[in-house]
Amino acid sequence: MGLGVVRMDIETVRHYFNEEKTVEHYARATVNIGLWESEAVLFQKHIEKGGPTLDLGCGAGRVTLGLIRSGFKKVVGVDLAEEMVGQASDVADFLGISATFSQGDATSLAWEPGSFKSVLFAFNGLMQIPGRRLRLKAVREIYRVLEPEGVFVFTSLDRDSPLYSRIFQDPTDPAHDLSQNPNLIDYGDRHFQTDHGKTFMHVPNREEVISLLHDAGFSLVEDCMRSSIAKEKAVVQDFSEDCRFWVAQKPKGR
Repeated sequence: MGLGVVRMDIETVRHYFNEEKTVEHYARATVNIGLWESEAVLFQKHIEKGGPTLDLGCGAGRVTLGLIRSGFKKVVGVDLAEEMVGQASDVADFLGISATFSQGDATSLAWEPGSFKSVLFAFNGLMQIPGRRLRLKAVREIYRVLEPEGVFVFTSLDRDSPLYSRIFQDPTDPAHDLSQNPNLIDYGDRHFQTDHGKTFMHVPNREEVISLLHDAGFSLVEDCMRSSIAKEKAVVQDFSEDCRFWVAQKPKGR
C-alpha cells in the first residue's frame, strides 16, 4: 500500500496512531516489554517518585504503567490519539493498575503553569510532531507546565548515528528525500510504511535538539545514547533501534 500525498500535520499523525494495527503494536509492547532498562536507570536518577509527572505520547501506557509499577506517584499519561488512550486504560484495567490517561495535544497542554515536577516524552514521540515550529511549540508548552527546576526527559533518533547516517546517504530511498517525498517538511524527516502502519518521524542531529531546547529556555543536563546506559534485552532491541536520551531542566526562578 502506497503512502500517497498527504498534508503532514498534527491531524495526520493523530490518524496514524489511531490505526488498529498501530494501537495493537503499542499495546503488546506495554504488556510484554514495559520499561526499558535504560529508561529505568535514567528515571530513577532524574525523576522524583513523588511526582507529579506528565507522560506525553503515552501510547498504550508502556511508560506510564511501568512508572506506577516501579513506585512512582501522581503519573498522568496523555496521548494525541484517542484510540491509544482507550487502549491504555484497557491495559491498565487488565493489569489491575490504577492509572489516569487522557487525550491531549503536546502543542497545547491543558494544565496551569508549574503543574508538574517532571515531563517525559518517551520513544521519540517529540520527533513525531511534524515541523520544527510545532516541535518548538510543544517544548515551550512543556517548559510552561513544569515547575522551576523541573526536569524534561525524552528521546530522539540520531541522524549522525551509524544506522541513520547510512540511511540518509542512500539516494535510492525516497522516505527521507525532500525532492522525492512531498510529505516531508524539514531535512531529517522520514515518512514510511511499517508492518504496523504508516509513520512520520523527524531524525535530528545533536545540534538541532540542543538548539530546540535553548530556544524554549531549557538547560541541558545530559544526553547519551541508549546503548551507553544499559544493554537492553533482545525484545527491546527488536521493538526499537538505539536512540539518544535527553535530560533538560527548567532553570530556577523561571
